[in-house]
Amino acid sequence: MDLTRKFQEATCNNTVRISELEIDRKYPIVETRHINTKYGCSILLSLKDEDGNTIKVFLPKRYSAVFSEQDVPSINSHNVTLHLV
Repeated sequence: MDLTRKFQEATCNNTVRISELEIDRKYPIVETRHINTKYGCSILLSLKDEDGNTIKVFLPKRYSAVFSEQDVPSINSHNVTLHLV
């Protein structure tokens, strides 16, 4: 990750709760990452909102096992377009 992107992520706190997302709306997944938090491994999704801004959402812990280490790069390469609904 380049230095510019690290600074942008550090200064922009655009992480929202999954409960704050609109129900039945399709949020395009921009990026997926495995993050080690103090509560254990978690999945962080970067999504596009209706204004085109990037927002980040932590998935519930039960979904961490669904994403393997091989799934994350394939999602990030944009070979498949996925949405969070």
